[in-house]
Amino acid sequence: MASSQKFALSMSGGGLSAIAYAGINEVLLEHNLTPSCYAGLSGGAALAILLASGLSTEEIIAFIDRIKTVRILNTHWAHLEVVDHVKLTRFIRDLLPYKTFESLPIPAVVFASDVVKKQPVAIQTGDIASAIVASCSMFPMLQPVKRRGLELVDGGFTLYYGAQYLRSESVNKVIGVDVTGLTEGSFGGVFRALFLQINAATTSNSRYELNEFPVDLDIKIRFPTPSLFSFDRKATYLVHLGRRAALLRLKEITRVVGE
Repeated sequence: MASSQKFALSMSGGGLSAIAYAGINEVLLEHNLTPSCYAGLSGGAALAILLASGLSTEEIIAFIDRIKTVRILNTHWAHLEVVDHVKLTRFIRDLLPYKTFESLPIPAVVFASDVVKKQPVAIQTGDIASAIVASCSMFPMLQPVKRRGLELVDGGFTLYYGAQYLRSESVNKVIGVDVTGLTEGSFGGVFRALFLQINAATTSNSRYELNEFPVDLDIKIRFPTPSLFSFDRKATYLVHLGRRAALLRLKEITRVVGE
């Protein structure tokens, strides 16, 4: 059954667990339910771009594996960040099959947060790599990214699904998916505080948005975020969780998209 409505697949954060979104997309495509727009923040922003580029799940996993390299670690200790965001941006840009939003075969939107105004920013034009890095930026891992006169950080600080920005004449429905996997886990010190901060922001944003700007369908997957060291072992399982979530909600998805 082909989709009769143009719909956006909006992916919230979730760190490396965001690979589960690729599993959801697999099921959608297998049932001819092709999103007309992909959107996301943080980990979901990266997946939104890769899915909009037409990459397969295997290609997305390979893309993430390529990024897991010491070449992007910050070696300039005058810069207060663990990962060199300039190196990371260049590295991602080299890996991406499409460099600008305008060149993507399917439209995509990346959400970030304006540090100064403390407001969401919807990015859908220009350079893709800097938009992805901005949407994932959390101090001390990454410092704010300067882009077009704005200082941008992780989209999760101000947004959840961004349905209010996606609804337009070209997008009739919004399906939101969220891997609620950011946990403090075994981390301590500053990293534990970082996870607590983003978790608090995500919880607050989700309550507000789902009440004021509800999506047409909200799908959640619960799984602790893997570390860089365990991603290889858990990636396939995370994709499986995404597929299972989509299959369990397939009748609802079909109904929402077909209305």
